[in-house]
Amino acid sequence: MVPREAVIASSSLLTETARPVGRGTKIHVVPYQFVRTVLALVLTLAAGAGIAAGLSPQIDVRAALAEGARLQQAGNAQQALESYLWAVQASQPRSPERGEALLSLANIEAGLGKYADSERHAADATTVFEGLGDNASVALSMNRRGVTATYAGNYAEADRLLTLAVALSTKIGDRSGRAEQLGNLANVQFYVGRYADAARLNQEALAVTASSAAEPWAGRRRRILLSNEATLLMRLGRYQQALAVFSDLGALSGDLRPRERAMMLVNLGVIYRRLGDPIKALSAYDEARSLFARDRAVEGELNALKNRGIVLAIDLGRLEEAQRNFSIALETATTVGNKREMLHVRLYRGEASLRAGRVNEAREDYEAGLAIARDLHTPEEEWKALYGLGRVEPRADRAVEYLNEAVRTIEQVREGIGVQSPRSDFLTDKREVYDRLIKERLADAPADVLFGLLERSHSRVWRERLGLTKSIDLASVQRVLPARALLLDYWHSAQGSAVIAVSRDRAAVIRLDVDDRRITTLIDLVSAGPSSNWRQVSRDVGARLLPPREWFDGVDRVLIVPDGALAFVPFDLLPVADRLLIERAAVSSTPTAATLLRELPRSRGWVPPWRLQLRVFADPRFASADLDDAAQLHERLDASADEARQVAAELAGRATLHLGAENRKAYLLATTERAPILHVATHAVADASALEQSRIMFSPAAGSGDRADYLFLKEAYGLRLDGVELAVLSACDTERGRDVGGEGVESFSRAFLAAGARSTVTTTWRVADRPTANFMQIFYHHLQRGVDRDEALRRAKLRFLESGTNLADPHFWAAFVLSGEALRPVPRAMSWTAAALMALAIVALPVLVLGWRGSPRRPRATAAA
Repeated sequence: MVPREAVIASSSLLTETARPVGRGTKIHVVPYQFVRTVLALVLTLAAGAGIAAGLSPQIDVRAALAEGARLQQAGNAQQALESYLWAVQASQPRSPERGEALLSLANIEAGLGKYADSERHAADATTVFEGLGDNASVALSMNRRGVTATYAGNYAEADRLLTLAVALSTKIGDRSGRAEQLGNLANVQFYVGRYADAARLNQEALAVTASSAAEPWAGRRRRILLSNEATLLMRLGRYQQALAVFSDLGALSGDLRPRERAMMLVNLGVIYRRLGDPIKALSAYDEARSLFARDRAVEGELNALKNRGIVLAIDLGRLEEAQRNFSIALETATTVGNKREMLHVRLYRGEASLRAGRVNEAREDYEAGLAIARDLHTPEEEWKALYGLGRVEPRADRAVEYLNEAVRTIEQVREGIGVQSPRSDFLTDKREVYDRLIKERLADAPADVLFGLLERSHSRVWRERLGLTKSIDLASVQRVLPARALLLDYWHSAQGSAVIAVSRDRAAVIRLDVDDRRITTLIDLVSAGPSSNWRQVSRDVGARLLPPREWFDGVDRVLIVPDGALAFVPFDLLPVADRLLIERAAVSSTPTAATLLRELPRSRGWVPPWRLQLRVFADPRFASADLDDAAQLHERLDASADEARQVAAELAGRATLHLGAENRKAYLLATTERAPILHVATHAVADASALEQSRIMFSPAAGSGDRADYLFLKEAYGLRLDGVELAVLSACDTERGRDVGGEGVESFSRAFLAAGARSTVTTTWRVADRPTANFMQIFYHHLQRGVDRDEALRRAKLRFLESGTNLADPHFWAAFVLSGEALRPVPRAMSWTAAALMALAIVALPVLVLGWRGSPRRPRATAAA
């Protein structure tokens, strides 16, 4: 369990998280209807008293609004809420005060996480302001509704509302509102993975602040937008550029309070650590700690201390110093009575003690941490304490009990997460708990138990996106396996490696001795170019990764469920006895064995010639690219246009080709007529260090000049690919990506499968333009003849392997990987000629039948008397 550094939220929406008001203090919120009833009675009395005293009710409303603002500024959210409720009840129905009170109420409700109430009151405010003709306030209330929808994860609605708000603010010349709303709209694009759009909108908002530099609002808004820009750059893995933006922020921070500057320094320390400079990170944390202490911000000081200890323990290995650091933090937290910080520091100090070999001290901290976690009812910290105890417990049976309990706690927390996006990285720091438990159970657990545990430990979010079964058991998988198929479900971790070999009638757990360096060597050899040196390395890797030879007797297809970095292994090249695996069987992969249990769509068999069968995107053309400096990414892919035409010629059905300037992302996103086959032949970039920077390149969008457009990996998950049977990404590195613990390698194949495609063909290294076009022509030739997808890919590979030319080298063909459903053919299109002949036959058949019935019949012969 590696502790993570804590990023302190700034005023940026991109880093801010909703948190309880008065941190550490429980707020009792009075039910809204009850408050309304009480206030109605109070207002009745107050109105009478006001009239008797000759006071204006509107003065009371203004006072209530001012008091609510004061209480909100002071952090007293509950009393501010009640003041705003009073103002709503006391104001006239269509008055400016009513609109202001409703909007203030919506703002505070959003901060408390009451999103439905916030949306309702902001919508009411919109109606009031529209009736008054106050367009600036209409835009303001729409902005509130858009931000609330963003918090609630309703990004499509947030996009709609914020776009309307921007248009309205632009129309009336409200630059302050426009800058804020553009920034919020950029945040929405950020959350859905449209990073290029997010950057463009943020830059547009910054331009508004630059043109309004003399305005009092511009400085604060510029700081927020720069903070957002830094967050975007960090998400894209561009830490140096993020550091430069933080430097600009530092120049603008003269009017920041000590606490605000300290928050910025903590975030700066995180960047330094990501850049591999722990010494500067320590310096930033120390300066932040000093500023927090000056401002008497104990929680901030504790956070800086924790981050400092993590750097000392994890990055610098100064374990004794880290333990002292955590002990100071524990003493501070205990003095102020902050149990949550006491809990965190116990867990961090326990980790440092364990790494230092002080097992008894680690056990003491983990036991104390477990007690506090259960007292506070915080399962996230509870599983961490249980996992720590599982590692320090000397008795194997007791260690397994702790680990099982940790896994149960993790599963309970995970099931309580209502939306998918927070689940994406949920198992990242928890996968090692499953790994430890699998390691402890390898010696005694049967194959079905380990199979279930392994499947629970990976690709969970991906599986849920497709609505696949939550629980998967070995017997169910065996029932659906074809008779001559072999499933290899891998487990690969720092704790050890194994494969569960499964056929229809048997299953076994086989321990493996995996050498990651030899795997890397094999991949480097075949991806670099033609070479004969790969064979010896592949024999060594195959001996370590594949089950014994007898498992392959009578097998003609192999399904791989890779784990972690094993997703990059070219299994085709691993020999079984004296033959390569691809020579023995068709090979495909899938993120989880649950794919085999997926309900198959109703088979269409033949597609009529007037139905769209194929959509192709190829030959992108652009003059410049914001994110791409490599020269090869600016080269024309001339052969990709030929590839598009050849593929279309091999298939008999109707095809739409988006070539050259028409190769636009907008056409891919459009929900027009879908084809069962999607083919994309273009440039692509996979970034293993920064998941969000992986992208596929398209020609410039309409009206955007000559700059390339991008489909980012996160954005690809949101594509509408239902009805797509096969998506072929004939581009470089589309099977590569960052290995996310608990999920696997986040590649474009996973994204397109999650978006609805039934299967994909992608590449694990950079492929040459012209050979790829030839390879695809062969592949589609077999698909059109009704060959199963995995076998069609195998035949294309064998055609190259047996060609007797330089194309026989695996560099040219082993990069192509089939993922998802592989055991069926794709829907085939009937040619117009075949359709015409069939129509002619249908028309001619009744004529022939009628002719046969109407022809004179021979008289029956009668028997002679």
